Amino acid sequence: MQRCEFMDGRSGRSCASVRRGRKAPIHAILAMAASLVASSGQAQEDGRAANKAPDYVATREYSGRPTQQETLRHHNGWLRGDRMGERSSYFQGPGRFVSFTRTPDGNRYESLHVTQAVGTDKTRQESVKTEKLQSFLDETCTIWDFVGPADPKGRRSVSFRDCITHDGIQIAHGWAAEDGAIREPPDWRLTRLTRTPVSEDETSPPADVFDWRNFTGFAAQTPSLETRTQPDFAATMNGSIASSGAGVRYRKRHFPWVRTDTTFANGARIIEIVNERTHAALTFRATVQGAFESLWIGEFRPGPQYVRSGAGRDAEQKDVVVERGIFLGEWCRITRDARDERIRTEWRTHDGIILKEEESGGRVANPEGWTVVQWQRRPVELSEVMPPAEIFERARWGLSR
Repeated sequence: MQRCEFMDGRSGRSCASVRRGRKAPIHAILAMAASLVASSGQAQEDGRAANKAPDYVATREYSGRPTQQETLRHHNGWLRGDRMGERSSYFQGPGRFVSFTRTPDGNRYESLHVTQAVGTDKTRQESVKTEKLQSFLDETCTIWDFVGPADPKGRRSVSFRDCITHDGIQIAHGWAAEDGAIREPPDWRLTRLTRTPVSEDETSPPADVFDWRNFTGFAAQTPSLETRTQPDFAATMNGSIASSGAGVRYRKRHFPWVRTDTTFANGARIIEIVNERTHAALTFRATVQGAFESLWIGEFRPGPQYVRSGAGRDAEQKDVVVERGIFLGEWCRITRDARDERIRTEWRTHDGIILKEEESGGRVANPEGWTVVQWQRRPVELSEVMPPAEIFERARWGLSR
């Protein structure tokens, strides 16, 4: 399964677990990216010297086994990381993060993850300079505490710390020790540091990564060979998500591609595209007033929790209830899936058109429900289910270079 590569090089759980006709957990993607900004990139946003740090080239090493290393390059507030022995790279700038994985031959890309800080986050940790000094790589550095928001009693906790050199280079990061230092061993530390000129091109995301046609999952356009059982269709649904309010959802299929485009009255937007044969996938999110927030391209692999929704295939698993019924004059397969944190119910026709879908439950109560108001089995052009060009405009992601 494609895994998210974080700014500090760690990999986390899958960036998206798109299901057939099911909304990808984009909130998980954003939470992971936000966590990373707090752990390694926050210096660029809260007044520390990182933005004024000199150009440098370094090697970062992570604790644990097996040992993982990456090469870093810094120029004018932008940091580039390349994982040694792998094909992944990331670019981290003020409020922005771009990571990707190349194909083995280096000619195309396998995955992409872009995030952009939008607005303010009241739960974000604050970085506070202390008087504590520590030494790494024969350099003396100052400890900065990551201080969490105050609890109901006004108490604030410190979990992580950075050590920053006199000229603003983040040289180590790790758990907070009781003596005010970083606990040994640090989560990561620099094992090599050379202050040397670095060109802007070396720390700028490549231009061709902002073109969906350069990704393996979207480059080879598969023909629609199963139109008899999976016909093209276009549907419009009305509904809402509690956190975003009322909206309209548009879904189109040109088998094996399905595109779901959800827009809200406040300008927020979610786009999800899935190839149901190759498992190529894309998820895009814009927040209030249309500000771009995240973009993910990769591959999802439905695991044992996947409910096959083809005609005549009933799921015989615990916590999955399958019934038959009529909805809006169409015979539907009604599936209630309670295996994940959120309970999902959908009404799907014999040829795969979702007429109604609901989700509820989970750690954060954010119920949603959508009901089709118009649908038509009609030819859909391939261009109608491919990504819109505007979501790849570098300027919309705050990338002027």
